[in-house]
Amino acid sequence: MKFNIRQSVNNTFFGFGGILLALNSIVFPQTMRYFAVPNRPAEVQSIIAQAAEAPEEDTLKEKPKRVLWVLVTAYSSTPDQTDDTPFYTANGAHVSDSIVAANFLKFGTKVRFPDYFGDKEFSVEDRMNARFPNHMDIWFPTRAAAMAFGLRKLKVEIY
Repeated sequence: MKFNIRQSVNNTFFGFGGILLALNSIVFPQTMRYFAVPNRPAEVQSIIAQAAEAPEEDTLKEKPKRVLWVLVTAYSSTPDQTDDTPFYTANGAHVSDSIVAANFLKFGTKVRFPDYFGDKEFSVEDRMNARFPNHMDIWFPTRAAAMAFGLRKLKVEIY
């Protein structure tokens, strides 16, 4: 029997996720019962309600460090568009929405494409072929979505 590291990682990851889901369904109702105190003063109730409704702080409210116009393409997790580990980035992270590949930026750099994606924040977690030193590549979950995006020249804000 041949050992397959990718299959082992996937089984471990999804097995661990299943355990977390099971624990969440057991523990979460218990903790909610603990925190649900019916005799709280009205002032405390309103503060809790405001905190629950408060929007999350945007991490990129400051001005961008640089603004560039870059050729941007799209890719998906298919072996013909990536290497032999299509669901893992060059940084070792599992692919997800908001991942971008770029050779000219450090891993973890936050970027935005304001003209196309608005305030959506992307993180550089992957690399491209060395032939494209000044391009960026956005990950899409399906090949059809990547093909529909095509090649675009977009303004990128680098934070």
